[in-house]
This record gives sequence, C-alpha cells and structure tokens, in this order.
Amino acid sequence: MKTIFSHLFDCLSISLFNCFQKPYFLEADFSVQLKLYVQYWQRASLEEYYLPDPRYEKKISASIASGLNRERRLIFPSFIRSPDPFSNYATFDLFPSIKGWNRSPTMIIVHGLLSLSLKGYKKWIHWLNEQGWNGVLMHLPYHFQRKSPSLLFSARCVQPNLVHTMETLRQSVMDLYTFTRGLRRVGSPLIAGWGISYGAWPISQLCSFDDTLHKLILVEPLLHVHYVIWQSPAGKEIRKKLTRLGITPSETYPHLRLACPSLSKPKLDGQDILIVGGLYDKISPPWILKEIKEKWKVDHLFFFPVGHLNHTLTSKSFRLALECWKDDFSLSHD
Repeated sequence: MKTIFSHLFDCLSISLFNCFQKPYFLEADFSVQLKLYVQYWQRASLEEYYLPDPRYEKKISASIASGLNRERRLIFPSFIRSPDPFSNYATFDLFPSIKGWNRSPTMIIVHGLLSLSLKGYKKWIHWLNEQGWNGVLMHLPYHFQRKSPSLLFSARCVQPNLVHTMETLRQSVMDLYTFTRGLRRVGSPLIAGWGISYGAWPISQLCSFDDTLHKLILVEPLLHVHYVIWQSPAGKEIRKKLTRLGITPSETYPHLRLACPSLSKPKLDGQDILIVGGLYDKISPPWILKEIKEKWKVDHLFFFPVGHLNHTLTSKSFRLALECWKDDFSLSHD
C-alpha cells in the first residue's frame, strides 16, 4: 500500500511541476541565445564559471562573519543579478548551538524545489542543535524570502529557458560559496552540507571546485542533469518547448561539464559523502546514484522503498549520518 501511495504522490507532483512549466514562453530566437551562452562559457573552468569577483567576496564574507553572532537571518546581495529583484538577495536563517560558530560544527541545509514551508527543516535544525551542531537554512532563489510575497511559491528556478536555469544555478552556488567564506572567517571547525532533491544540485556543484565542506549529505539528489531534462518525466514540458524550437540534447550537452555534478567529482573523500535515494525514484533513479557512487567512490549509499518525494528520507538521512560519522557528532559535545 505504501508503494502505491508513493507512486501516486510522485505522479501527481511531477504532473503539477509540468503544469507549472506551461506558461513559460520561449522566444523564437532562444536557440540562438542558448548557442551563444554555451559558446561564451565553452573554455571556462568551474572556478571561472562559479567564483564571484574577489572584491565582492572579501567585502561580503567579512560582513557575514561580523553578522553571524548578531543576526538570526543574514541577507546580502547576490553577485549574480536576476530579473526578479526579490531573488537578488541571498538569505540564510541562522540557528547557532550553545557553543557558537567557532566552537561547533555547522550544517548548511538546502531545501528542495517548490518547498512550501520551512517548518519541517527547522525541526531537523533543532535536532542538530541538540546534537551540538550549528544549523543554517538557505533560501533558494524564488523561494520563501526570495520571491514576491504575493506568491505561495514559484517554479522559476527550473524552466524551459535553460539560460535562466543555469544562471539561477550559478547564483545559488555563488551565494553558498560566499556564505561558507564567512563561516571560515569566524573559524568554524567543520562545515557540512545537506541538500534534498534540487537543493543537492547547487551544493554538489560547490563541492566540485571548492574544498570548504567537510561532509556532504544528499537526499534523492538531482545529479544527472541531462537525464532530468531529456529523459525523466519531470522534464516532459521542458523538452516539449525545447524541441519545438529544434533544440536537441546535443546542443545542451557541451555545457553540462559546468553544470552537471555527475560529470565532476567532489573535493571530498568518499567516506565523507552520504547519499540516500528511493528505489522507485523516476527523477533520480537508483542506477544513476549507483554510477555516481562508483565514480565518486562514495562509501555511504542507501536506498529505501519510496519514490522521489518522500519526507521520511530526511529523518533517515540524519540518523544515517549519525551512524556513519559518530566521531564528528561526538566531537560536537566535547
């Protein structure tokens, strides 16, 4: 019975996501725009694609470091500017442990696409606080404080306009990078990242060129972008709009080296990566996660009999982290 409900909930959610993509309109010359974008970045390294201007980084990270002990929500201007003014301000909610930022490990949580409430995430941050960890909750572009107050949610993070989708990814990665630089300034002893579904995409990309994170937890992660767009049921409406303009997978594939975690390797040891997936997941299926396990040499990969959208994997992932990294959790109480 649980399996049936899992399939039904996934089908409903995927259909809803595809419906949200219907209003997005691609201009007739979008194929030219996409080609120019891919060509512009064709010789760029990951660092060139994702690193903000050093002057910006220095100024903003210093501001973050000074605000960590004074604020409960840090807001700073993103280096990447989007068409939506609400999305142009990076937002991080802060939940320090009793010992503070420079004496306890820190977990940065990056939520999933179309999340409607922060309540569940805050529950797990409270659990982290009880374990002696600092907790941080990142608001992704077009979500929560980074969207118009008149909207319940926004699907603008991912849309048929792949240039916009890639620039939103860059914005998220740069926001994460800049925030972690602030944590390093205050001397955080250990920084970990936890990403669910879409949220695993930017945090995995951060790890592909930066070694700040010491631990990485990925729950039903979107790591094979080419599959998500061109083969998964979630990409149906996006594919329809792209193919209508004659855009094919071969035209988008060259850019994936800068945008797809499955084509990179995190700057972490395999023993420091935990991946949790669903056996019935059609967006991030087991075969993809198994391939990535081999490529990344991941020590900790677990599957459970659920589909893509299942809140129970959150609790399972944290309990598995406690088992896999007992020393790190025990150190937080020293």
